[in-house]
Amino acid sequence: MKTLDKPWVLIAEREITTKLRDKTFIGSTLVMLLIVMVAVILPAILAGKGGPDKIAVIDDASQKVVQTASVTAGGDGYEATRFSDRPAAEKAVTDGKVKAALLPDADGYVVLGKDRVDSGVEGALREAAAAVGMEANAGKAGLTPTELHAGTKVSLQLLNPGPLPDIVSDFVNIGLALVFYMTALGFGMMIAQSVVQEKESRVVEILAAAVPIRSLLWGKVLGNTVLALSQIVVIAAASLIGLLATDQADILEVVTPVAGWFVVFFVLGFVALAGLWAVAGSLATRQEDLGSTTLPGQMILMIPFFFSVFAGSSAKTVASFVPIASSMSMPGRMLTEDVPVWQPLVAIALLLAATVLIVRMGARLYERTLLQTGRRLGYREALALESK
Repeated sequence: MKTLDKPWVLIAEREITTKLRDKTFIGSTLVMLLIVMVAVILPAILAGKGGPDKIAVIDDASQKVVQTASVTAGGDGYEATRFSDRPAAEKAVTDGKVKAALLPDADGYVVLGKDRVDSGVEGALREAAAAVGMEANAGKAGLTPTELHAGTKVSLQLLNPGPLPDIVSDFVNIGLALVFYMTALGFGMMIAQSVVQEKESRVVEILAAAVPIRSLLWGKVLGNTVLALSQIVVIAAASLIGLLATDQADILEVVTPVAGWFVVFFVLGFVALAGLWAVAGSLATRQEDLGSTTLPGQMILMIPFFFSVFAGSSAKTVASFVPIASSMSMPGRMLTEDVPVWQPLVAIALLLAATVLIVRMGARLYERTLLQTGRRLGYREALALESK
């Protein structure tokens, strides 16, 4: 059989089938899917909940002002609700049937609220009333609306436009970094725990007698990388369904190309970290030791994550070229900035070189510490063993 010539393939298959039968792994994947679906769908539901704000009016002029405010807000921001007189409009405001009332006053209009009026509602009605009033006055003076507004148009121009609106790009940026962080941390701890369990049960000695130790490492790295990437694909599919179901498909046009880069950064970064997590497990002799042996791996993940989310623009730029950190920072930058293509290519080259070095070093440490079952080893001691 071909697989017998490649023992690391057998180890990878063992890792995959074991995880797929693990209720904890299945449960965590389902929980992550639920979180993703809620994060994608809930904002769209909340944004559309309740429809336009109802504004009470008692005459045609006030109704025109509300309609103008609604058009300015995008067409469905406000809805004029007609009442017979002021007392009826006041009662509707008091009873909470309408957001506010726009009533005629001696020199224009008054916005009536129960205990307060939302500043957005007041500002929109004030601007609409001014616009309608100016057009009416212009008509009396013999000016057309076009002549009245000549030379007053203000347009928006961005010197460095992002591919997505700020709120959306920031949300997706955090989401990509969080997906890498949670996936790498979750699978990393599972790799370390798996190694320790095999050491505690002495299974590792049986495996090491039949399979080269490096093949054990390659198999664990390959199997967990396949599982992690599969989980990412499932999460992406759930996000796609959520975006299509909530009519947010326009976001996909920008996110999809970046997602391809993210997969490359994810695989390289995860492979490097998987080797470190396996070493963390080989240094321990029991589950209680993992708190100290996995701490470096947790720091390598946590610090870049906070950089990619909370750091300023200059710090993010630097972090996007630093191996491991680039897996979280560079895809986010590509969503929020106009990044030249050479930058992600350079970042990938640096990450690839670092991954090769980390995996090779991890393989040496793994070989020399995997069968050390007497006590927990430190990283310095493991490096000393390597030099012998």
